[in-house]
Amino acid sequence: MDNIIAIGLGLALRSVIDFVTDSDYRLTGTLVGLWEGFVLSHFLHKNPRNPNDAYLALATRFVIDFLLTNSLVRFALTGAWTLVG
Repeated sequence: MDNIIAIGLGLALRSVIDFVTDSDYRLTGTLVGLWEGFVLSHFLHKNPRNPNDAYLALATRFVIDFLLTNSLVRFALTGAWTLVG
């Protein structure tokens, strides 16, 4: 259930950041990536024995984000900043 909420909040956050930043892919990718890194770290520490759910939720958010934006630059920036976050 937590992963479903995280997916919904992650997609809502993407929409809000995209609207506020006026579709600036560098800023949007950075902010969303840092958020994703924080959420992934939280869920990995919350359930260290089964990290598959956290990675599946992350992959789901990444795929939906890519399908909505069709931007490889934003996808790459978000992935890079997720590793940093």
